[in-house]
Amino acid sequence: MAIFAYKAKKGPQEIIEGTVEAENRDRAILKIEKMGYVAVHVDLSKDDSKQAPIARFGLFNRVRPKDLTVFTYQLATLVKSKVTLFEAINILSTQTENVSLRNIIVYMLGELKDGKTLSESMRKYPKVFPPLYINMVHSGELGGVLEETLNRLAKFREEDEETKAKISSALAYPIFIIVVGIITVFLLITFAIPRLVTLFTDMGQTLPLPTRILISISKGVRNYWWGMLIVGIFSTLILKRKQAANKEKIFFDRLKLKLPIVGSFMKKAMLASFARTFGTLIANSIPVFQAMEMIIPTLNNGVFKKELERVYEGIVGGLPFAKSMEKSKWFPPFMINMIVVAEKGGNLYEALMEVANFYEREVNKMMKTMTSLLEPIIISVMGLIIGFIVMAMLLPIFQVNLG
Repeated sequence: MAIFAYKAKKGPQEIIEGTVEAENRDRAILKIEKMGYVAVHVDLSKDDSKQAPIARFGLFNRVRPKDLTVFTYQLATLVKSKVTLFEAINILSTQTENVSLRNIIVYMLGELKDGKTLSESMRKYPKVFPPLYINMVHSGELGGVLEETLNRLAKFREEDEETKAKISSALAYPIFIIVVGIITVFLLITFAIPRLVTLFTDMGQTLPLPTRILISISKGVRNYWWGMLIVGIFSTLILKRKQAANKEKIFFDRLKLKLPIVGSFMKKAMLASFARTFGTLIANSIPVFQAMEMIIPTLNNGVFKKELERVYEGIVGGLPFAKSMEKSKWFPPFMINMIVVAEKGGNLYEALMEVANFYEREVNKMMKTMTSLLEPIIISVMGLIIGFIVMAMLLPIFQVNLG
């Protein structure tokens, strides 16, 4: 990526200057046009001193999603209180607790001094400000509705974080039980059983089948734990790959969606998130096809991404949004019918928010049901495993006593 300095027309008479990051000059011109300007002069920037400092994120100073949400809310509140954007950023540069975010805000303040827009200064930090966030701020600047845009962004991020927090809190206890159970089993197999093997050998008798199985498992874990670790890391890396064209990832994503109960839960959660994100973009006067362009790269599920790409192709081909969705079997009839009615009535934003609220309620219900079922199942399974280990260790002793 190179930095290009440009002069462009903002209106009939106003000429503005700035910089833009792009692969080449043609791409830079295209980006300038997308910002709503007419490029007059574009060339490689000779002044590298104004480039954004590299943000170094460590374990304790990284910018968390919560930090960005708080920043958005504070900025929206200050702008709503009729504080100028420059003054608002200046206030936040002294009040923000996160060191990394504070350094970024200080840099943004300097960019605003140089005549840059807020969205332009944010583009230098794509790891902190997602493309969707930046594009919404940019559209708010162009439409002169930055205050409303920031309020929508803050509300959107808060609701998104609340949903994630509910899922995390619901899964926290079952995950804790699983982790404790795995550690307990591992300690029993690797430390307790080897010490009892000598005792069993000294007995000079045939060990019961459960005890022999347990001893074999113990030897396997102690001798080949490194191999299990490598397989686990390798499997995790395969599952974490995010390339949309990756066949393995799409296969695993499809498999996850076909799982009983869990698959339905994941699908409804994705539909709720998509509807809320899409509705927020539409409310910000972003065209449907452009909103789709922003959303698709942010999706983690390869199957859902492919379905939305097909919908996007239909929209680009001239089909209405709902008609394009009808061609896919992935979207529920309820969602499609809501959008059909909304497109006729011109209230697409309200319909999408209703869809989002409906599926979020469904997700909450399923989450409560799954949690109530998951906890006793996990406890029962862990109890059976530990019970088997204890029984296998005690059987030889009982055998001696009975003998």
